Amino acid sequence: MKYSFVIFPLLLLLVSFKSNAQISTPGFIHYVYCPYSYSQADACAGWRQVTQGTSDYFNACATGTTVGVPNNLFGTQSSWNNAYMGLFTYVDMYEYREYIGTTIDALTKGKTYTMSIKVSLADYSKYATNGLGIFFSTYAVNEPLLSGPLAVTPQIDYSSYGVITDKTNWVTLTGTFVADSAYTNLVIGCFKNDANLTKSVVGGNTGDSYYYIGMIGVQDSAVEIKDTIAYPFPNAFTPNGDGHNDLFCLAGDPLTVYDDFSLSVFNRWGERVFWTNYSSAGWNGMYKNVPAAQGVYVYTAQITEHGKTTSLKGNVTLIR
Repeated sequence: MKYSFVIFPLLLLLVSFKSNAQISTPGFIHYVYCPYSYSQADACAGWRQVTQGTSDYFNACATGTTVGVPNNLFGTQSSWNNAYMGLFTYVDMYEYREYIGTTIDALTKGKTYTMSIKVSLADYSKYATNGLGIFFSTYAVNEPLLSGPLAVTPQIDYSSYGVITDKTNWVTLTGTFVADSAYTNLVIGCFKNDANLTKSVVGGNTGDSYYYIGMIGVQDSAVEIKDTIAYPFPNAFTPNGDGHNDLFCLAGDPLTVYDDFSLSVFNRWGERVFWTNYSSAGWNGMYKNVPAAQGVYVYTAQITEHGKTTSLKGNVTLIR
């Protein structure tokens, strides 16, 4: 059974971003088919391999395989949305790279855009590198390369962050650039050759550097003053797996970048049954790996945007 719900927004006076460029599946949640092996980046809706390199898609639907979440061929990494991509940035036996690509809404020439990605070094990796970047183009890049970096210059270069060594947490990398064309595609990966790549030995099973990619966001950096902006949360949800209203989460544009965000949900006894600090994540109605009871729950949220923090509180009904 499907239900329709009214979302009651809270209206606030503040500065907001505008004209976000939409990315297909920015959090890699949606898939064309559940991956069952490596080299299946195209299993993620809207994403693909760019070269003959075998970039990967990981999803909790593939638990027990080499591409599950949190456990997989390259180590263990949890995710707020139970899905992420993965690619090699360095292999010590020969010069080898992997990339992922997707289509975006056309950027506006002359505008400044902010690009953020979340990354984590896989347990498997012996090396950590500094070579990640993003290349924007007006065409879908499709190179018959098996090894070596793409012969392009990325508009976003995250080298200033240094070598990313964290194997436990997700690290947010952010960069800006001015679009000199109406770009409609992007490619993520390592664009430096071995001679120009900074590497650090961090310990691991093989002589490689492999990164999980957990979230993508591209946003017009221009701001405008609006009289009101809404932080809408639904007043009910139905976590039955039918693809409709399955999550309790902040509605609106999933690419919006907040300075800080937190969402907690409590049951009638005051126990916190869910918490996240990712605005794109939501509660799936589970508590301690068991479906939570139908009923009314209390949620609290704190959202900081452009230095202004807003505290929210309300009720949500879980319907089964």
